[in-house]
Amino acid sequence: MKYFKAIAAMSLNRVIGAANAIPWHLPEDFKWFKKMTSGNVVIMGRKTFESLGKALPSRLTVVLTRHPIRLRKQHPELFGRSTLGIRARAIRKPFQFDLPKFGVQTKHQVRLETDLLKLDPAQFSTDVFICGGAQVYEQALPLCSDLYLTVVKQEVAGDAFFPPFEKRFRLVETIRDTPEFSMLHYQNAALSRAVRPEAGA
Repeated sequence: MKYFKAIAAMSLNRVIGAANAIPWHLPEDFKWFKKMTSGNVVIMGRKTFESLGKALPSRLTVVLTRHPIRLRKQHPELFGRSTLGIRARAIRKPFQFDLPKFGVQTKHQVRLETDLLKLDPAQFSTDVFICGGAQVYEQALPLCSDLYLTVVKQEVAGDAFFPPFEKRFRLVETIRDTPEFSMLHYQNAALSRAVRPEAGA
């Protein structure tokens, strides 16, 4: 069975954002995020997408929003001449934006969805990374097999916080450790147990 993965950065006091922006500047973490997500699918909430101000290159971006049509009307500069297609099928994937002008390999570089729980990672041929914000992390973490977390070794002021995950996930690897930050790899203990018999079959 295929699961989501999550990637995030938080401060020592669990802050992940302040006024819809990242409250630190770590080029190494940006490079790590790009390395991990390029060529894959990234899922994020509307506010996170708007904080980026653009679609990420070489990735399929799935934006979660309760009001996809309103989002397009409010931010036509983000979607250019994209057209909204409604597909009347039992499988609910009604909102898709086709953005060929970005020149990426994926046909639909930006896709809008209304419900995370209706997304199945198995529908994508690549890894699927949850990228924020706080509410999306809270909803998605139980569905994630892996969590790649950069811990910024400072306390900062902010208004968005990473949800508790420690009881569900176990640390399996310290990828990098510096005086400024640590990059940690966690695995979902319950999901790891669920897939273990299949791996040994």
